[in-house]
Amino acid sequence: MSQQLTDNISRMSNAELIGLAKNRFLPGSVQMAIAKTGYARARDYLAANEGLEKPVRDYMWSDECNKGYSLKTALVSGGHYSDSPDKLRELYERYPNAWNRSSWRLASAFFGSYWSSRSGASATPPDLLNRIYDDQYDPRSRNGRNKMGFRSYELNRLASHNNVDLELAIKLSQSGIKDIEKKGFDKIVELSR
Repeated sequence: MSQQLTDNISRMSNAELIGLAKNRFLPGSVQMAIAKTGYARARDYLAANEGLEKPVRDYMWSDECNKGYSLKTALVSGGHYSDSPDKLRELYERYPNAWNRSSWRLASAFFGSYWSSRSGASATPPDLLNRIYDDQYDPRSRNGRNKMGFRSYELNRLASHNNVDLELAIKLSQSGIKDIEKKGFDKIVELSR
């Protein structure tokens, strides 16, 4: 049956590809065939699929499949690299300008989001959270994203992250933003116990 599906992937409509991509019991050969179609929405659904097989995951991360950051953030958000903090560091270091275009997408990958019940963001290591804060959200930095209203949501998610360490909690407690300072102080108390 899976060979028949694989053989007919190129003949399927977009709706059929999406339907298959959502199926968590799909064999790896069919997942790979969908990933190789080039249809971005189907790849996004594969990235959110908890049954995604590792060879397909790694192909989707590769530049052969997609050189951009959108699919990589979807894979991280889907929890597919929770066991590999180096991939999160690679994503952050490789696409520094993506914060100017799609900060919400990167924040969702690194800090999590309210709309996703399954998130790989919990794997973001403390050293990377510190770098992101320093580079993107510190009010003293040139970016100072936290001064923009819609990005306060992102900073709030960062401040609520489980991997906030003492160093970052102290920075947050001095951010100059009342709600974020409170979260920073609360985290300092929690870590001091």
